[in-house]
Amino acid sequence: MSQKLWKRARIGRIALSLTVLVAITVTVGLGYTTFLSRMQILPAMLSCSAIWLVLWVAATLIFGRIYCSSVCPMGTLQDVLIYFSKRRRRGFFFSVARPALRWFFVVLIIFSLLFGFSIVVALLDPYSAYARMINYLGMPLVRGVALSIWGAGSAVATLAVVAGFALTRGRTLCNTVCPVGTLLGAVSRYSLFHVDINTDKCTGCNACVARCKASCINPWEHIVDLSRCVMCLDCLGVCPNDAITYRRGRHQLKMPMLQTLGGAATPSAFDAPAHDSAVKPIDRRAFLAAVATGAFPALMAESVTHRSMQKPLNYVRPPGSGSQSDFAARCTSCGSCVAACPTGVLQPSTDQYGVRHLLLPVMDFEAGFCQYDCVRCTDVCPTGALQPLTPAAKHRTVIGKARVVADLCLTFRNTATRAELTIFPACVRSCPVHAVRLVETGNGHVPEVNFDTCIGCGRCAWVCPGAAIVIEGE
Repeated sequence: MSQKLWKRARIGRIALSLTVLVAITVTVGLGYTTFLSRMQILPAMLSCSAIWLVLWVAATLIFGRIYCSSVCPMGTLQDVLIYFSKRRRRGFFFSVARPALRWFFVVLIIFSLLFGFSIVVALLDPYSAYARMINYLGMPLVRGVALSIWGAGSAVATLAVVAGFALTRGRTLCNTVCPVGTLLGAVSRYSLFHVDINTDKCTGCNACVARCKASCINPWEHIVDLSRCVMCLDCLGVCPNDAITYRRGRHQLKMPMLQTLGGAATPSAFDAPAHDSAVKPIDRRAFLAAVATGAFPALMAESVTHRSMQKPLNYVRPPGSGSQSDFAARCTSCGSCVAACPTGVLQPSTDQYGVRHLLLPVMDFEAGFCQYDCVRCTDVCPTGALQPLTPAAKHRTVIGKARVVADLCLTFRNTATRAELTIFPACVRSCPVHAVRLVETGNGHVPEVNFDTCIGCGRCAWVCPGAAIVIEGE
């Protein structure tokens, strides 16, 4: 589908959601109970209305979380608030999922239902909360009748919380606090049709990320978190290359990860043994699925031999750590910085620093990269092993240097000339300080690192599909 068709589909979805919102508002305000109220998830559960529950489970398995984008009045209210927010104009950003928090609220509402804590159910159920705002705040104002202090107070508090999150964080409440969203998200992970990214077409412009009010599009992995996607369709009409679509199944890479391009490369010390020299192609999502299902060791041994063989000569310490001796003397291995790291690049060490310094945090660039503006690890350190840094100071802090292994670089192995390249390598495009550039050599073109500019954040190594970049510590 073209951008124009996606925009029409999005307009249709918005029209439907607004129609349902107005209908629910009017019927609830006038005191009528219609199928629009009975079809809501928790009311259907409490009334044992199996037909609606089966309908929504089936609809979610086929189309994803269309309930959250089209029928839920609280979700539509948030969309209206988001439309007028500064956050929408500035753009949204990807946030890491919080499954523990999400399921905590599910367990909490189940516990409350079993043991009669109705106030908890009233606060957490999205439909009940919206109806309470209409009944205790909206209609008394319209009708000119006396307000219930407690009812109006709870309605105002609910509206304030919802508006605060919607105006600043988009649909965060739907993907953290709302138990209905969590339960539907568990089902939508297996939906037949879903939003998917064609990595071959994606140029990393992040236009879809900026429009995603659910903050569920991972720009580095090119993956949409289907458990958090609310099917608003906002992302589909903004991609200039039609790389993100609503489709059945997954896109398969035309250039699989770790697949050799062109002719045979010159053997190096990092190449696999002769009896296992054929590197098998692997799809990005197949790799992640294998990790999730426990097939990681076998998959690594079979297909990612280059990744496991590349080790830095000196491991990288966290930003703000100062000298190795001072860092080792102050750090108590409490793990606060590891837990605070949003990308997971900080990991407890095993043998990197030796047995004496086991569990000290180390930068593991196979697990992630250091975000350019992030200083969370330095903010949470209780011992001063990591000195506090401002984002501006972090930009000037050098924690390592990138090193390119040319024999493993897929661009270097490509037999095409530079003029024939349709897009620069991922490492060149992703570097936040523009320290990586493409240079001509006698045998082809290869990324080159400017050591005067490189700060060692590891983003180039993270996006490199051939594991050709190693970050060396200072």
